[in-house]
Amino acid sequence: MTRDNAKLAYGVAGTAIVAFAVLLVFALLRLIDTEAEMRKNEGDNMLWAISQTQSAALLLDSDIARKVGVPGATTDLERRYNVLLSRLTLLSEGPQLRYMGELGLNDALSSVGEEIRALEAAILVLEFGDTGTAEAVHAILNPLIRSLGLAGNRSMVRQWEATGTRLDRQHNAIMQVIISIIALIALGLFLSVTMLRAMAGQERFMRSFEREQQVADAYRSFVALVSHQFRTPLSVIDSSMQRLLRSGEAMSRAEVVRRAAQTRAEVKTLNDLIGATLDVIRLEAGQITPNPAPCEVSALVEQVRTRELATSPKRVIEISIGDEVPPSIHTDPLLADQILTNLLSNAIKYSPDTEPVTIRISAANRQILFAIEDLGVGIPEDEQERLFERFFRASTAQGMPGTGVGLSIAFQLAVLLGGELKGDSRAGYGSVFTLALPDEWPGCGKGLSREASAPSTAAARPVPRYSAGQVPINSNAIASDPVPIEPRTES
Repeated sequence: MTRDNAKLAYGVAGTAIVAFAVLLVFALLRLIDTEAEMRKNEGDNMLWAISQTQSAALLLDSDIARKVGVPGATTDLERRYNVLLSRLTLLSEGPQLRYMGELGLNDALSSVGEEIRALEAAILVLEFGDTGTAEAVHAILNPLIRSLGLAGNRSMVRQWEATGTRLDRQHNAIMQVIISIIALIALGLFLSVTMLRAMAGQERFMRSFEREQQVADAYRSFVALVSHQFRTPLSVIDSSMQRLLRSGEAMSRAEVVRRAAQTRAEVKTLNDLIGATLDVIRLEAGQITPNPAPCEVSALVEQVRTRELATSPKRVIEISIGDEVPPSIHTDPLLADQILTNLLSNAIKYSPDTEPVTIRISAANRQILFAIEDLGVGIPEDEQERLFERFFRASTAQGMPGTGVGLSIAFQLAVLLGGELKGDSRAGYGSVFTLALPDEWPGCGKGLSREASAPSTAAARPVPRYSAGQVPINSNAIASDPVPIEPRTES
């Protein structure tokens, strides 16, 4: 179906391109014809030639009459005679002859030319009182003058008709060109839209393809990582169980207790892996939505600290709360607990047992900043841009258990709470991860003040399976920069 649509799209685009070219050539040809039509001025030239010939005949007739009738009159009969002959010659040659033939004056012009040339000698020596010659010339010129006047009228009528016809043709040609240009613009827009849509579709396809490749690569990495992480605990459990089976009653109770504890620890690891996988699935499906409630800041961090100390009793976890921090905020206590637990667990996992982990709480710009500081292995600078990608693990974390989804989940949960999670780290010096949460629930229009009553502090428990729904996200929340890492002096 997609291939058929592609063929149809190519066919439509090809047809539009051909139509575009045809209309462009047609418009060009019509413009050329119109330009040539505008240069046609045959009627104007002939009307001028006829009027000039008539004027020359009138002037020659008038000068002859004056020469004969007025004693001592000064005239230039020779020049008048030569001008008339040149005008008659002009009308008796080439296109002018055909034009005069169409007006029915060929014979008249020919006879007049012959008759006037026959009187040339008499005209050039004409004197006062030579009325015979004057009457003969007048008899020749008078019909010519009337015929030229009639020819001028006919030429003018023909010119008007030709001009009207030419204007109609030019109007039609211009309208055709205008319509062609409009069609060209429409086709150009169609082709542009088609090309833009094709380019946008190609871009969407490429982005989708790249995302699919990234997701496929990420899931391949995740499957490989999880399979490795599953295999190790299962191998330990299998080894312990085989040892129990082989030893039977010969194994001491202390050894049984030790192996049972080891087995339970490995089972917990497996359970954590499964929980992380389920959290990723629920987040991608939009099945986790926040339930805002009053949350006491000190109780929240103390709850997280107590839980971690239960699993790592020998670790030192310090808490520092600034005086500017309000006693409570309005957020989802369970999701905030999940984020801080993840960050604190990472800090303990990736730092030496002898080094303390610090939770610093401060307030700035209507935000509460929870900074988890450790002096552990840190993260190389060139890897920090991938810090919150799913399944990403830093090169400094190789050989340590983990799936690489914890920070990604924490980052997405921070966004769900209208806040932001940032990280600052230096390889070999440790890391600081800062969770910035608004002191009021974003979009709710109200929040708890510093004097709010004591909030509820839910017991530690995993993130519940919330019902799917829309998640309010405060896109304007901008966390302050995390606390920078200071180099520590190696002992």
